[in-house]
Amino acid sequence: MKVRHLVCWSALAALPQLALAADPPGELGALQAVYDFCAKVDPAQSKDFGNQAGLLFAGLTQHQINAIRGGAEYHRGYQMLTGILPQLQKSDAVQGCQAISGEPIRQARRIGGQDRPGRR
Repeated sequence: MKVRHLVCWSALAALPQLALAADPPGELGALQAVYDFCAKVDPAQSKDFGNQAGLLFAGLTQHQINAIRGGAEYHRGYQMLTGILPQLQKSDAVQGCQAISGEPIRQARRIGGQDRPGRR
């Protein structure tokens, strides 16, 4: 069970990096699914995720964007991740989303009866 969560979390963190290498429609759909999921999981960062999602289509005309979003490959990539991401535990999802947003993970650990800042 933990292995599946680790694999899902790793995939979530790695997807934006994959999109920088190439951006076929299936990867764009998958990334859009990640940003949409993260906006729901971490509403405080939803504007940041929306901005990052908008950058996926930077330099394209509205016609090109509509053509990509209307394609079967884009929808396949989007649907694939929208089926997987909700299976993540809430804490794993929040950590993964914070990792791609650049927002530091803030956790407190109880050490010796006192709250101490957590480590990433």
